[in-house]
Amino acid sequence: MKTEVERLEEKDTILLRVEVPTDEFGKAVDDAYSRISKQLIVPGFRKGKVPKAVINSRVGKESVQQEALQKALPRYYVNAVKETEIEPVDQPEVDVIQVGDGKPLIFTAKVRVKPEVKLSEYKGIKVKKQSTEPSEEETNEQIEAMRNNFASLEPVEGRPVKESDFALINFEGFIDDKPFEGGSANDYLLEIGSGTFIPGFENQIVGMKKGEIKDIMVTFPEDYGNDQLAGKEARFRVLVKEIKEKKLQELNDDFAKQVGFDTVDELRADIQNKIRDVKNKHADSEFRGELIDKVTDATEVDVHNAMVENELDEMVEEFAGDVKRQGLELDKYLELTGMTMEKLREDWHDRARNRVKSRLVLEAIARAENIEVTPEEVDNEIKKAAEATGRDFEEVKQIFLMKGTMGDLQKRLQIGKTIDWLVDNAVIEEPEEKAEEKAKPKKKEKVEKKEVKEEEKIQDDKGTE
Repeated sequence: MKTEVERLEEKDTILLRVEVPTDEFGKAVDDAYSRISKQLIVPGFRKGKVPKAVINSRVGKESVQQEALQKALPRYYVNAVKETEIEPVDQPEVDVIQVGDGKPLIFTAKVRVKPEVKLSEYKGIKVKKQSTEPSEEETNEQIEAMRNNFASLEPVEGRPVKESDFALINFEGFIDDKPFEGGSANDYLLEIGSGTFIPGFENQIVGMKKGEIKDIMVTFPEDYGNDQLAGKEARFRVLVKEIKEKKLQELNDDFAKQVGFDTVDELRADIQNKIRDVKNKHADSEFRGELIDKVTDATEVDVHNAMVENELDEMVEEFAGDVKRQGLELDKYLELTGMTMEKLREDWHDRARNRVKSRLVLEAIARAENIEVTPEEVDNEIKKAAEATGRDFEEVKQIFLMKGTMGDLQKRLQIGKTIDWLVDNAVIEEPEEKAEEKAKPKKKEKVEKKEVKEEEKIQDDKGTE
């Protein structure tokens, strides 16, 4: 097969001129005759044994050639793309130039390819990394959350309900003075101010006393999940049976022992380490995102709309999978949220375009810096997928090969390595508090002569090793 490449004046558009040898296309035509022979019913001939001359008289030689083209052209086009190493981003416009007995098949394919990426400076990009040190406020919030988890509810006497109390109530709801389904309960423990009930309900319980009965008027929101109640005014008759308040334990070593530590200081240190780990992951993610954004924004590349639409297709497919894992089909989700597919794609358009541009830029950097993925790295990633799903390595590898997604896996790994390379070659600006800490003059500490001699001895020991 002979393939010629012509770059057209139309931006990022290639014309492939493909010539398929007569004998090669002849095999495709023979296969077409064979398929038609098995389908054609002709008196006097068994299925699959109808001669070519009879087929030509029944369906026509041109129809046979069209059948052959329909089956073979996609394969010829894919081979031409591989041979020329172009990267199409849209479906081709195919035009058959020549087809006939004793002649090679000639066709052209006009297709848009990945746009040219004009890289700017991408090494030494300055990016400030967020602070990962836990603040006193963050630490105290976590400790207070733990104290709340271990808090006890104690009955209150001699005062009415106030904000943050827990009220044990009986209630019955009415619409147009008729009880409605799901509108009543007994011995319901309600935290006042939690927003558990519809707006206005909890506020009207504030000030009620133990044993008091009161009618509360509320209106269900227009977007309430139950259409029969949405927008309706309701009356609830409420009885406050008991008032309780939350009692937090004192923050001391006894409390620390309850949660698995010997002292409050150990508890605080553990919480700070966990906050630090979370903030480290977040800071790293933010750092990488900002670095990619800076490199992408500084790069000139014209993203085709076809690429954006393809990206949107992938984003919708990913989202549909996420929604399905939550027990909903995408159509049902869109219906429940009042969203349409057209609006969803419109809202995501800019994000899809940025994703495409970032990927094109990272691919260009990978080429410029010869960043490649080794077979070992691919196998390691497949091993991770196999372990995560509890399957055999070879089985998972075959799945990738059969689905034709091995190239996608390699591309994803290459993008990841390129981002790592950018991070290694970036200039990390430290958070302000770290910079200030470095700027502070260090206090000189007095060192006893004995300690100096010990240090000298250690250095001498290292030198003799």
